[in-house]
This record gives sequence, structure tokens and C-alpha cells, in this order.
Amino acid sequence: MRAGFLVALYLCICAFLTTPQPISAQGSGGSGSSSAAGRIAAATSSLNQLADLDAGFLIPDTFNEVREAYDRYTRDIREGKSTRDIDRAYAEYDAALVLARERLERVNEMLMIPLEKRAAAQRANAPAMVPDAYEAAERRLERAISRLEDDRISDAFAEGQEAAMLYDSARSSVIEMSLIGSAQIGLAEAENQDWDRLAPASFERARRLVDEVTGALDRGEPLSAALRNKAQAADYAVRRAIEIAAKVDGLRSDPGNWERVLMEQEELARQAADVAGITADFLADDPQAIMTESLRTLAVRQDSVVLLLQRAEGDAAALGAEVDSLRQAIEEQQIRLSSMVESYQQDLQRRKEELDRERRELREYLYEKTQLDAAAQAQERFSDGEAIVVRDADRLTLRLIGLSFQAGRTEIPGGARGLLAKLGEFLVLYPQARVALEGHTDATGAEDKNIELSRSRAAAVMQFLADQSGIEAERMTSSGLGSAQPVASNNTRRGREQNRRIDVILTFTRDL
Repeated sequence: MRAGFLVALYLCICAFLTTPQPISAQGSGGSGSSSAAGRIAAATSSLNQLADLDAGFLIPDTFNEVREAYDRYTRDIREGKSTRDIDRAYAEYDAALVLARERLERVNEMLMIPLEKRAAAQRANAPAMVPDAYEAAERRLERAISRLEDDRISDAFAEGQEAAMLYDSARSSVIEMSLIGSAQIGLAEAENQDWDRLAPASFERARRLVDEVTGALDRGEPLSAALRNKAQAADYAVRRAIEIAAKVDGLRSDPGNWERVLMEQEELARQAADVAGITADFLADDPQAIMTESLRTLAVRQDSVVLLLQRAEGDAAALGAEVDSLRQAIEEQQIRLSSMVESYQQDLQRRKEELDRERRELREYLYEKTQLDAAAQAQERFSDGEAIVVRDADRLTLRLIGLSFQAGRTEIPGGARGLLAKLGEFLVLYPQARVALEGHTDATGAEDKNIELSRSRAAAVMQFLADQSGIEAERMTSSGLGSAQPVASNNTRRGREQNRRIDVILTFTRDL
């Protein structure tokens, strides 16, 4: 007999019964070895499917008829019978197969409950754990199947109900064995050896727990966690009762064991008394009384410790609340400080920008004022015959018309030294100004010589200012431009004198 789960079995049966099979579809019109081989394969597959659905157990007689029809069909093919005989044998097999499907479906409908109980018992491994109980249920189910094949529906139903109860009982027995079996065996052995008389209270408690578990199983209660825990407690109680009985039996066999037990009790009581801080007087009190007093003292201490812990927890909670409050205050203060710092930084940046703007404005003002002042000082210090003052956008030019070099000469005329000394005094007033000395000639002679001559004249004036007036050489530059920039006509003597000149150009910086 094949063991299968009911749900899978029933679904497979439904699929087998509702899915068109390729047996009849082959018909008798096929010819040739390929057609015959195809029909044999289809017939074999259908028979195997029926066997996989446990038809041998659920419809044994009908299944045997299907097998016999299959054997006749395949035998006719092997013996080389005529196509007519083979088709007739095939039709008989097909009809037997259809009948088997119908009866298998009816069995599963009529005996669904006992089959379900059977599958549950098989999952619990009842065939191996309680073989006698399981075989009794199997025999009852076989009778139900037999009644059903004889169309005795009511008898089949009654037998099926009996089988369902037997399967359920077998499954419960397995569960009981796995859950409480060891405890029951222990109780039975203890009763056989009369151990329950040595430890009656312990065995009574163990027996009560076992009875509670078995009673719950008999009532069909589910295997909850509470029931499993109780079964474990029952198993422990049985083993503990047996252990106590064994110790009692050992005490009976050797009176010296009693002394050892009493000494052990006294030792335990003494240890407890030492922890509790009380005096153990075994002449005045028995070990149990000393143990009780020690435990009471320790309980009082424990209550005191618990109270202290509770107070400490309260203090810790209050301290935690205070810490949280301080933390929150610090966070709020940090936020305010951050806001203040940000505001201060913004204000500082704004003030810096204002100072930069004011500094630029002051620089421009001083630059402009210095130029105006220098121009005014130059106008005041130099007469019209000494210098012409020209103010441009960013520089002040003093054209020294009072300084005229002799033709072809670079020496400073004696009459011009007073003018150059006055120029030095003027330049000292503006130490931040850069001074550029430009030498110019008339158009007489070759231009390259004029450029060299004008450069030498400018260098001579710069040297005079550095030596006589103390003007820093780093402030001054000299250059010669030859006759490229005349200020008068080179056709007259007077004009050529005016062209042989020195231009002093002051450039002021904007640095404060």
C-alpha cells in the first residue's frame, strides 16, 4: 500500500479524472508500428497514474480488472493477434479504466474524512510507532472500501467513520508517546518496583501532571506551547521522583547515610547563616529553623537593597531629567551664540566694507587733493619765467623754461642752479610722488645725437637734484626724447632755446 497525503492525492485524482487522456484518442484507425507503440505508451501511462493514486488500496477489485484488461491487451500485441482482436482488447481496457476513474472518485468523495485521518496518522509516523492500532484502522478502512465496491453505501459510511476514529486514536497515541511517553514509562517502572511508596508525594505530583497532559490529549486539545511545557514539567517530575526514591532507598540500606544527610543539611544551614550574619546553634534549633531565619534576614536585606535601588533609580531619573534640561539649555545657548556670532560676523563684514569704501574715497580725495595742492604750490613757487605748470588727469608737469642749455652742451648753466634748488625744495614736499625727468633738444643736428644729448641733460638734472636737494634716486627716472616734442618753432633762435628744455613730470600714487 502506498502512503500519500490526502490533499495531494485528491488533487491528483481530480486532474487525472478531468484531463483528457490519450488512450481513446488513439482510436483504432492508427496503423503501423509507431501508432501501436503510441497506444501502448498511453495505456501504460494511464495504468501507472491510476496506481500512483493508490487505486490498488482504494478500489482493489476494480484496479485488478484494469490490470487484467491491460495484460490481455499487451498479450494480444505480443502474440501478434489481428488488428480487430487488439482493438477489442484495447476497448475493454479503456472501459475498465473509465469505470476505475468513476469508482476512485466516488471512494474519495464518500471516504474523505477517514482518508484525511489516515494521511494525518501517516504524517505522525503511526505505522511505525503504533503498528497494531494503525493496522486495525487499515482493516476497518479496507472493509469500508469493500462495502463501497459492493454498492453498500450506508455500511461503507459506517465502517469509514469507525476507521476515522481508529486513525485518530493511532495518531493521538503517537503524539502522546512523543509528548508524555517517557514520563508514562517512568511511572510504570516505578510502580512495578514499588518506588512510589518511597517517595509518595513526589510521585503523586508527577502522576497528576501526567494525567493532566493525557487528559488534554484525550479531549483533542491542540498542541499549544502551554501543553508542551506541562509535558516537560511532567517528565521532569517523574525523573525527580525516581531520583528521590533512589536516594530514600539508599538511606534505608545504610544508616550511616542519615548522618551524612543531616550533616549536609547543617552545612547548608551554616552557609546560609554566615551569609545572613546570624549564629547557627544546632543545639537550640534544627537546620530548617536556622535556614528559615537566614532566609528571612536575607529577604529583609533584599527588600532594603531593592528600596535603595528604587531610590537610586529615582535619583538617577531626576538627575537624568536635570541633565536633559541642562543639555537643552546648552543647546539653546549654543543656538543663541551661533546667531550672535553670525550677526557679529555680518556686522563686521558690513563695517569692513564700509571702511574699505571710506578708505577708497579717502584715497581718491587725498590723491585729488595732493594733485591740486601740488599744482597750487607749483603755481605759487615758480614764476612764469621759471616754469609752466600743466595739470593732466593723473600727473603734474613742470616745464622748466627758465633752464636752457647751450647748444650742444650738457652742463647746467650757473643761472639755472637757483631754479633747480627751488625745484628740489618743491619735490621734497611730495615724497610719495614719482619724478620723471624728460630731456628735449631743438632740431639742429642729427636726431640720434639729439637723443643722446637730451638724455645726458636729463641725467645731469637728476644728479643735481640727488646731490644738492637730497631727492632719493629711487624716486626719479630720466630719459631723452631728442627733438620729437618741440614746444616752439625751431626756425628762430628763441624758439630753439625754448625747445632745449627739461620737463619734470610728477606722478602721484593712491596709496595712503
